[in-house]
Amino acid sequence: MHERKKKPTLEQIRTLFPFDVPDLARAAGVETSIVYQALLLRPVHRQDAEKILHGLSNCTKLTLTLENIDMMLWEEYLTLWLLRASASEQQQEGGEREGTDAYHFVYARDELEAQFRTQTWLAQHPHLPNHTFTSCPNGFQIGPLRVPGICPDELVCTEAFPYPF
Repeated sequence: MHERKKKPTLEQIRTLFPFDVPDLARAAGVETSIVYQALLLRPVHRQDAEKILHGLSNCTKLTLTLENIDMMLWEEYLTLWLLRASASEQQQEGGEREGTDAYHFVYARDELEAQFRTQTWLAQHPHLPNHTFTSCPNGFQIGPLRVPGICPDELVCTEAFPYPF
């Protein structure tokens, strides 16, 4: 799996300098859930991470920054997007509905990038003109196969294979 940088995590800092999560959230001006996400090494937005570290720096009298504390940032991760392609309503009314839907998934930063990354696949399915993109940051499971909802940017191959398996 992806190896994290060799910097202390927020949880490790917490063991050295105990802090109350709601108090830190208030001091940082962020939601309590964002601090919990950071403690669990789940991605948070860069501006929230910086606010948390600034608030913690004020409490500990240390200079804590993203350069010296390991925090996962959304900017470093891609989200799983599920594409559902289906036939037009006229096609569905004229024939059977079964077999008129197809699914594809891809990792991307946002819906626009997901649309761009699926262009080749969509070109291979011109009979399915209706497209719906759904973000799946929690991933999903199909039988024994677990598809992660987020993936480090550097693990995603954007050329031949759109997802890291």
